[in-house]
Amino acid sequence: MKFVFGIIAIVFLTAAFLRPQIFKTIWRIIDHILNWIAKSTARACIFVFILSFCINAGITIVIGESPPHIHDEFANLLAADTFSRGRLTNPSHPMWQFFEAIHVLSQPSYMSKYPPAQGMMLAIGQVLFNRPVVGAWLSVALACAAICWALSGWMNRRWAVFGGMLAVFHPILLKWSQVFWGGSEAMIGGAIVFGAVGRLIKSPCVFTSVMFGLGAVILGLSRPFEGLVLTVICFIFLLINLIKKRALFTIPTVGKIYLPVAVVAVLFLLWTGYYNRRITGDAFKMPYMVYEEQYAVAPFLLIQKPRQIPQYNHEFIKRHFVDYALEEYNRQKNFKGFVKETIVKFKRIIKGYSWNYALIPLVIALPWMVRRRSVYIFPLICFTVFMLAMVVETWMWDRYVAPIGAVFFCLVVEGFRRIRLWRCCGRPFGSAITIGILGLCCLQTLLWAKTRKWEYSRRDWDWQRQEIIRKLESEGGKHLIFVRYGQKQSVHNDWVHNSADIDGSRVVWARDMGDEKNRRLIEYYRDRKVWLIEAENEYDPPPEKIQKVELKPYK
Repeated sequence: MKFVFGIIAIVFLTAAFLRPQIFKTIWRIIDHILNWIAKSTARACIFVFILSFCINAGITIVIGESPPHIHDEFANLLAADTFSRGRLTNPSHPMWQFFEAIHVLSQPSYMSKYPPAQGMMLAIGQVLFNRPVVGAWLSVALACAAICWALSGWMNRRWAVFGGMLAVFHPILLKWSQVFWGGSEAMIGGAIVFGAVGRLIKSPCVFTSVMFGLGAVILGLSRPFEGLVLTVICFIFLLINLIKKRALFTIPTVGKIYLPVAVVAVLFLLWTGYYNRRITGDAFKMPYMVYEEQYAVAPFLLIQKPRQIPQYNHEFIKRHFVDYALEEYNRQKNFKGFVKETIVKFKRIIKGYSWNYALIPLVIALPWMVRRRSVYIFPLICFTVFMLAMVVETWMWDRYVAPIGAVFFCLVVEGFRRIRLWRCCGRPFGSAITIGILGLCCLQTLLWAKTRKWEYSRRDWDWQRQEIIRKLESEGGKHLIFVRYGQKQSVHNDWVHNSADIDGSRVVWARDMGDEKNRRLIEYYRDRKVWLIEAENEYDPPPEKIQKVELKPYK
């Protein structure tokens, strides 16, 4: 494969040098299309939104709807189911010990630990179409449109549309449209904050200030810590610009910036307090905080100390928090381990966001961005400071850094713009390089689609779980399934997840707690047919090693 890529690269570079006008003509066509779309900001954003939504839906229709796989997805689906029933949380089940799930509160109420943004979006899909995945399509489409809107506050609308189109076809956003673990909501909030700041430094107005506040609210409802970091960076930049203009505390500044943002912030804090109180009983304690106190040992930030190991009801849950999570935390406590794991994290993020390194050539445009008076010096500083702040997190995945998404696309688009103007030996070589990078990105997107199709066709444990639910529901009646794990069961593959209304579900999943304790639950569900699953699933095994789980009557 590398040999083939090398041959293609040589042929392409030769053609670019000998016939550069071909690529200049191609770019002229692309430029004409972008100009047509960019007649107005509203038109551009609507176009990007519709295109993204159609592509996201098309992927699901062609490849198939993927079942939830990781704990986060099940927790967000529980939140969506709860919201779709018109409530913020669910009463704790009297037999809650059998239904404990990772990232899900069982006490003092039954609800996902995560902030509500992803659950709200999935609930829209569940309410309107009885398919939560529609909410994922919608949130990703909104993220792409928000990126287009944000970039139009920093650059020509034509290039803003170009950035929005890059987001539409980016593998990470395409992936988020097919799963339930979130990321796009934080990207929406980050894009709105970043775009609002770009407009406020040019012309302060109440509407843009409200948008800034709204973006910060969305960040607070999706990824509070990372969102706070980005919001503070952007707000400090805004204050610096106001100081330069000697307008820090003028009446127009207070009325057009501070007051609207303050009103939005107060409304958000009041609602958050109410939401927290309904779930945890304490307006100042988020569900995430209460859950971590009950279960977690390793802290979210490396600068925090680990907690005492609590008394767990299930060995499987203990292994997740002690053998997996605490192990990752401990590996980063010494300097050597911290540096090693930080490199691993950044390599993962860079590989994912740069389209498997396809966008790396754009870094040659960085010297132009750091020139004095360059408008792109702030996005570069913002991106750098944000990523440096993320090193204090114990874990780092693509969705964790989603708030900085619009800033990333801003830098990428500026890199394209600078490279396109490059000339070599008097020839317009830049257009050829630009089109070559775009072609490589398209190829990476196609490879992602192929990988996604392969993942869906593997029929792993998550697919088998979905099939069991369909089979039992089609048979009629009510069912109770006990799940008994073997010693080699991966802590990332958990069968035991339930809907918001456990007792009202046709199929209820429960953890095996031994025959004596199990009898209590069987007596509680005396009208249900009782089954047993014995699972010992590896984490993402090759197709030939996937365990075919058997549903057996419980004896």
